[in-house]
Amino acid sequence: MKINIFFIICAVVALSACSSQGSRSRTSGDYKYMEAQQKSADLNVPDELERPKRSNQYDLPKLQSADKTPIMGDDVHISSPRLVLPLVAGSHVEEGSDSATVIFDQVNDDRALDQTIWDKVLSYLEQNNIGVESFDRENNVLMTDWVISITELEGSWYSFSNEYVEQAKKFKLSLDVAPHGRTAGLTSEIVDYIDENGNSAIAAMDPFMQRTNEVEFLNYIIEEYDFGIRLAMSERIAKIRDGFSSQLGFNPDGESAVMVDAPYNDTWPRLLLVLRKMGFDVIDLDQSSGIMFVVYNGQEKGFWKGLFADEKLALKKGNYRIFVQRSGVQTSVTFKDDESVTFDPKRTSDIFPTFKEYMASDNLDI
Repeated sequence: MKINIFFIICAVVALSACSSQGSRSRTSGDYKYMEAQQKSADLNVPDELERPKRSNQYDLPKLQSADKTPIMGDDVHISSPRLVLPLVAGSHVEEGSDSATVIFDQVNDDRALDQTIWDKVLSYLEQNNIGVESFDRENNVLMTDWVISITELEGSWYSFSNEYVEQAKKFKLSLDVAPHGRTAGLTSEIVDYIDENGNSAIAAMDPFMQRTNEVEFLNYIIEEYDFGIRLAMSERIAKIRDGFSSQLGFNPDGESAVMVDAPYNDTWPRLLLVLRKMGFDVIDLDQSSGIMFVVYNGQEKGFWKGLFADEKLALKKGNYRIFVQRSGVQTSVTFKDDESVTFDPKRTSDIFPTFKEYMASDNLDI
């Protein structure tokens, strides 16, 4: 029995030694090939025969590291390179690119793409207490201050204490904006590295470690970007569901309209819910130009039926057009007939009480 326990312990020790992080990322085994010597690189040709022309088409290139020393034995990395994660909507990576770069496409037209990207970068740096050494906004280049990373050292399986080392890195972030301004590539480059001994080791950093550091830092920024977008979307949805106040007024063209106390992009989706409750069906729409083609079929019946004094709007069933415009911090909603004739103030005021109640109703559903 004791012998079996002894063999089990030996097996656990062997497996623990083989499953370390280092052994999974580098080659292991017999390195006798490193001692092999090529006997002769020349082809022996008899004197009476003509020597054929030699082609270098199939010569194997010499694999070298950053300091020009051959990469052999356990210096050869076998782990997959770090991949850039394009998590943000409208982002992607260029196929075949070996740089730590992510491409962003314009999705939201509210702000310039480059301004949005830099805001997310600066937000990530601030939240993680990473200083900015320099920021050339005109040329879209930012140099970080020292980024401190703490790494756990690999220890023996029987060790009950962990050892950690501190390393410091600096990164250069550059943004390449397309001439049309709707596409931009953010690139991360490591420009300085202080190892655990306090020595500058950037020159000796191999390409694998360089890419790992650059991609990981870029991915942290992308994750922050994505989180910020999702958080802003959740907050925006909550505001839209809570509803907005409104009052009678005039649109930027001086026409009678309903003025909603909300930005254009928040008013638009809320208006779709409101119109449905008021008895309108949207048959066509274009948010970029702010026009909706609707048909009025009569106000729906249900829970909301008894909420208002009038069960029906003072409108004939038929086709209408609704124009939505930005008006400072507000949004104007203008009702027109099928021939684009604007409702006069009286017709607008007739439908306003119903519109106002639905627009302000909390958690309006469809």
